[in-house]
Amino acid sequence: MNFPFPKDFLFGAACSACQIESACNEGGKGEDVGEHYFKLYPEKYCGGDPNNSADFYWHYREDIKKLKEMGLKILRFTISWSRIYPNGPKEVCQAGIDYYSDLIDAIKEAGMVAFFDLFHCDLPYWVIEKGGIIDPEFSDWFCAYAKTCFEAFGDRVDYWATVNEPSINCMGAYAYGINAPFMKDMEKGLLATHNMILTHYRVVRMYKSMGFHGKISAVLHVQPTYSLSLDPKDIAAADRDMEFYSGVWLDAMFLGRYPEVLLKYPWYKDKLPKNYEKELRDNFIPSDFIGFNYYNPAFARYVDNGELDYEIFANQELSQDGYGFVQYPQGLFDLLMYLKNKYPGVELMITENGVGKKKWGNLEEEREDDYRVTYLREHLREISRAYQAGAPVTAYCHWSFMDTNELYAGGYNYMFGLMQVNFETKERIPRKSFHYYKKVIENGMVD
Repeated sequence: MNFPFPKDFLFGAACSACQIESACNEGGKGEDVGEHYFKLYPEKYCGGDPNNSADFYWHYREDIKKLKEMGLKILRFTISWSRIYPNGPKEVCQAGIDYYSDLIDAIKEAGMVAFFDLFHCDLPYWVIEKGGIIDPEFSDWFCAYAKTCFEAFGDRVDYWATVNEPSINCMGAYAYGINAPFMKDMEKGLLATHNMILTHYRVVRMYKSMGFHGKISAVLHVQPTYSLSLDPKDIAAADRDMEFYSGVWLDAMFLGRYPEVLLKYPWYKDKLPKNYEKELRDNFIPSDFIGFNYYNPAFARYVDNGELDYEIFANQELSQDGYGFVQYPQGLFDLLMYLKNKYPGVELMITENGVGKKKWGNLEEEREDDYRVTYLREHLREISRAYQAGAPVTAYCHWSFMDTNELYAGGYNYMFGLMQVNFETKERIPRKSFHYYKKVIENGMVD
């Protein structure tokens, strides 16, 4: 049995600047949060020195040549804000502009669609010093940076994302202390969320006003939440988790509002800025597509905790990868159908999906990644099923095209790449999954 894809489907791969570029002190680059906090708290980053990654900064042309050999149709990467504005909101670094301009040219020369994020977990440290995402001026700083990028690259970039996984950069950074600046204040987390959404609106409106022919949105981490029972209270609890984690961003970016079910809870509503409804209504502009990262589902049940009245559990009966994700390929099908039905007519792009396995130290054995071949096959089957069921899905970007620094979530201890990187010699060698994915792209279908 085969699972076909449309002829114009964009098979691709993704990675980010702060996870593979290295060259932290090259080309006039300024310090970003990962580089700054790694020096202070290397344990928070699992020992993953950002200056010792895959050296993509120096090897991007040969790396793109390998990706062309694989047959990729779309490449998703990021622009490092601190390479463009290294020291503050006014001084532009021409060397950074030149580097990304040449990178984009290389992508286009290889016949690939170019997809770039403006912000992917690597906030310039000067932004933190000036107040961070919760500062009233954050939107001005980000819009100036975005405008510079659009003017320099907008004629060649086909898809833009304002921000990657804002739930992590806002709630994770300000409410849960997971990443920089490591705060644990729910009110600040919701303020960062609101500021990022308003900033997203401004950037989308600016891009459209500049007359480019590409598309713009954000990349969201979306995970389907399943109820642990058929009890209506558990089902409602799962729905609330879905809205709290993902629906806040989806509804704001495509409907111009926050989910009503959350606003029924004073614990949540009272922490929002007083004029949030008017600000959303007055500034809303819809995005062009839903870009989302899918790795794992969540599982919820009802509890009376005085907040949103639910708690999350991992389902240990489902297979786990070395990274701690629950592997559930059907969740990708369910999610595509959910998005199709809730936001009808909006293009759907899977911007990340991948599997990480803990290294065991034998480089030759680690290239025989049958687990990733199986992972790819099963998730691509679900995408094909969803497409045939009417989901307007146009792209799949595997995470990642090479081994990465997983930052605070694992450093260099996990393998995510279709290409193996020897971080001592910087040698790249395609894994078995590289060749499997190449065959899928050539055939336009999954076995």
